[in-house]
Amino acid sequence: MCWRGMKNSRVIAGVGILLLFLSLPAVLSAQQESLDSVSIKAAEEFRWGVVSFHEGLFNKAILSLEKSLAMDPDNTLTRFWLGRSYYQSGYEEAALNEWQNLMDTGNAGSTLMSFAEIITDRRGLSRELKSSDRLVELYDIPREQEGFTFYNRPVSVNASPAGDGSFYLLSYLNGDLLQISTTGRVSHVLSGGVLGFDRPFDMDFLTDGELVVSEYGADRISICSRQGFRIRTIGSTGTGEGELLGPQYLRVSDDGYIYVSEWGNRRVSKFNLDGEFILSFGRPRADFAGLRGPSGLELRNGFVYIADSMTGKIEVFDQSGNYIRTLIREGLQAPEDLLFTDDNSLLIADEGQVLVYDLENDILSVASDLAGAGKRILSITQDGNGNIVAADFDGNSVSVMTDMATLYAGLFLRINRVATGEYPLVHVDFTVEDRWGKPVVGLGQRNFFLRENSLSIGDFDLTYTGYDNRELDVAVLVDNSSAMRSRQGLIQDGVRSLFQNLQTGDEAHLLAVRDTPQVLLEPGDDLLDILPELTSSWSDTTDVASGIRLGASQLIPDRKRKALFFFTDGRIHPDTFVNYGLQDMAQYLNNNGISFFPVYMDPDFRNSELDYIAKETGGEGVYLLQPRGILPLLDKVRRAASGFYTLSYNAVNPTDFGQAYIPVSLEVNYISKSGRDELGYFGPLEY
Repeated sequence: MCWRGMKNSRVIAGVGILLLFLSLPAVLSAQQESLDSVSIKAAEEFRWGVVSFHEGLFNKAILSLEKSLAMDPDNTLTRFWLGRSYYQSGYEEAALNEWQNLMDTGNAGSTLMSFAEIITDRRGLSRELKSSDRLVELYDIPREQEGFTFYNRPVSVNASPAGDGSFYLLSYLNGDLLQISTTGRVSHVLSGGVLGFDRPFDMDFLTDGELVVSEYGADRISICSRQGFRIRTIGSTGTGEGELLGPQYLRVSDDGYIYVSEWGNRRVSKFNLDGEFILSFGRPRADFAGLRGPSGLELRNGFVYIADSMTGKIEVFDQSGNYIRTLIREGLQAPEDLLFTDDNSLLIADEGQVLVYDLENDILSVASDLAGAGKRILSITQDGNGNIVAADFDGNSVSVMTDMATLYAGLFLRINRVATGEYPLVHVDFTVEDRWGKPVVGLGQRNFFLRENSLSIGDFDLTYTGYDNRELDVAVLVDNSSAMRSRQGLIQDGVRSLFQNLQTGDEAHLLAVRDTPQVLLEPGDDLLDILPELTSSWSDTTDVASGIRLGASQLIPDRKRKALFFFTDGRIHPDTFVNYGLQDMAQYLNNNGISFFPVYMDPDFRNSELDYIAKETGGEGVYLLQPRGILPLLDKVRRAASGFYTLSYNAVNPTDFGQAYIPVSLEVNYISKSGRDELGYFGPLEY
């Protein structure tokens, strides 16, 4: 090449380089604009994901958060929220995977690590091995509060039927009945009316909340109002039928009978609620030597368990007074009160100790000796939070104890939703449970500490407590499979009966489960207008899994007690829980506080998969035409312990017209246990 050609080439190259440098800012600017656009879209999807989560639309939340994470894969907050959405939607394994990614990269705080640890424990064998059977003291109930002596010689303790975590304490010498709050404070004093109680010994509750008190000094049983005023009495002094001599321990059965042990007559007598004598038992007979010192008694699964403090044995009878067997023959000194904590665990007050007997493995062991200070424990009960309360008569003390395995496990606080529909008034819905999922009830405003974006919120109100609210929100699903067509009359009667037994304040939804599930009725609609449509069409293939999830989605945003009823013959397709796994379905309902109740048309056919979901969510499967129908299921949901709470406060941080993410943290402290959770919200869009 000649020199002139080389010169031209250099000129052209130089011009190219010059043009490159001249165009570089424009290229970089375009790239930056593209990056900014992606960042804006990622932020927008994140916002919609958070908003959808708080509306209970978890599938939409997952979709938006996955889109956001695809555009901004290093955003740890988005990954946290994606895991939380998976969790609420029942996909716990996917949630744990997202959070594990944050922990592996050092981007998980202590709150998230504790949250994930508890979920992992609940899913594993730790849930089955949680109890140590060893009780440790949480606190005692001071005899003197605010300069006043409230009790002297505590003789009986009994958990409140209100399910609020409180319990009642009966004072033998004072003759008073005290209500004790979850924090150990005396909240009410009941004295039995003008005449008071005469050496009261034990007490229990009727289903309507009335009190039943045995009066050792007066040889009678008193039926009292909730305020402690005597309404009527049962029995009189004597040895004959219907007469009492030294009545001590008593229990009220679910079918409405009162059982009372009589120290003077060495027997147990049975009365109905009208005071009519039914029978007595425990005297010597051919197959039984007789009770020598009948004391504590307990009812379980149709049997009456009676402690004999003179022989150191536990005797078992049926409810007709027939001797069945001796449960414990050795190892007891002077057993008094008995308490079943489950079908296989029987607690026994025995002198200065509380023993636990494992019925399945025939093992008797010490649960507590009150740190060596126990003298003569006469009564034990289990409060609404699972704590064991023991009244030491000779020690003149009342102790509240808990299982050692749960003492240091902490509480599981979970923020479910931040509602901003009344902004700037913000509502934080959350649940408080122990590590293993048992609701913690009876908490008050002083138990909580709230922050918004690191600013402490002192001015908040506890606006909802699930433990003292009995209103229901139910979804009723009907399987419209062709096999159910012949049951349409039965279905309509069952649905109508369920709706008729709802109370003021309850809400209900009705869904038909066809090839595509359909919502037929929402709260406020008239059932009679909708009922014919419920059985107007049938399908050879019904999507039961989608129907259950659709029914649950109707309930999630509500604060009321939630229950899902499914009318079915139980013969669902074998692949029903393929797309939505069986465990995922149970977790979806459980994580959103929904109990599941399969209602079967056939008394001889049950579905194991549906029953599994029911068991995992606190529900049960029943036959529609059982003696009391499905009314007991509604009662069960109303009575169940609820750890659902709502705190309300006025927002303190600017929302940037709804674009600013505002973190919220909540902490609970209950005696020596605590729990914490963190979430966040976006304010409403404002322009």
